[in-house]
Amino acid sequence: MKNLLEKENSKSTLKNIIFRVFAYSICVFLIWFGFDTLTSSPTTPKDKMRGIGQIVAACVYLFVDIRILILKNKRPNC
Repeated sequence: MKNLLEKENSKSTLKNIIFRVFAYSICVFLIWFGFDTLTSSPTTPKDKMRGIGQIVAACVYLFVDIRILILKNKRPNC
């Protein structure tokens, strides 16, 4: 019974790791694209807001996800 639970936990952990690698790479792309949008030469106020929005959205996701990971690891296992 215990081995079955360990296998399920390892599968879910592997899924979470793969998802996080994918999500973090998308966040890095959004941050890069946001800075590229801000630094392109003919920028309009709409482009500036779009670039700032992309950077903020990616940073918020990264901050919240990393914070959840840290708090999850601090809790004692019940």
